[in-house]
Amino acid sequence: GIGPPLRAEDAPRPKAEAGDSVDIGPPLEPLDEVEAAAQPKAQAVPEATAIAAAAAAPSLRGANSTPAIASGGGCLCVFDIDRTLTGRQGLGPPGCPSNEVQRGVYDDAYGGGELTLSPLARSGLGGTACGGCRIGIVSHGTAGGRAMKDKIRSVIGGADDHWSTPHHIHSPLVIGCGYKPPCVQGVLDWFNRRGAGIPPWNVHLFDDKRSNVEAFRGSAMNAHQISCAGGDGDIGRCGAEPHEIRLSPGVSVC
Repeated sequence: GIGPPLRAEDAPRPKAEAGDSVDIGPPLEPLDEVEAAAQPKAQAVPEATAIAAAAAAPSLRGANSTPAIASGGGCLCVFDIDRTLTGRQGLGPPGCPSNEVQRGVYDDAYGGGELTLSPLARSGLGGTACGGCRIGIVSHGTAGGRAMKDKIRSVIGGADDHWSTPHHIHSPLVIGCGYKPPCVQGVLDWFNRRGAGIPPWNVHLFDDKRSNVEAFRGSAMNAHQISCAGGDGDIGRCGAEPHEIRLSPGVSVC
């Protein structure tokens, strides 16, 4: 005899081993380099999970920023340049005790002068709340000439050397932008086309001008005024301090 019949639960099952291949159908046609750069990366998120995350988004923005970032899978910090990453030209200690004048580097903003780095720019972004986020620039100004642009790029730790304008955003570095919400959205779109998967409620703008920050009211993005210790009229004086970089939900002003 061959013994009693096997029950279904006793039947042997194939066991997947590390390195086994799985037949998923015919191979995909390869993308050329340009097409591949424009394709978003696939996200292995079940549809039900994605719907639940979207439904939870408004309540996350009302809590502290850390859970919102964890649920969204990424964050984007966008910085103004003039009087945010920089201070008043040529003004170091004692007027701006933590600023550093960059001798021989011209900054053409607000009348011009020698480029002066703010406390935030001197200390770098890595030790701030934005240290784990993607970084962008949106400035009303021009970021000066080549020497200043190179210095700003080194401050934000970015390798990209393509500077965009509001009408053609092809990089995370945007200059000449007077009304900032669409430009910040353009930077977000640029990252997301490359698979970043960042939701708008995990986007934070940091700017010294109150009017630039207030422009984000009613949007899904966040904006925060910095350089709050003192100003030159309606603009900052010494620029951003590291402690001012917080990923708080909503719009905040000095």
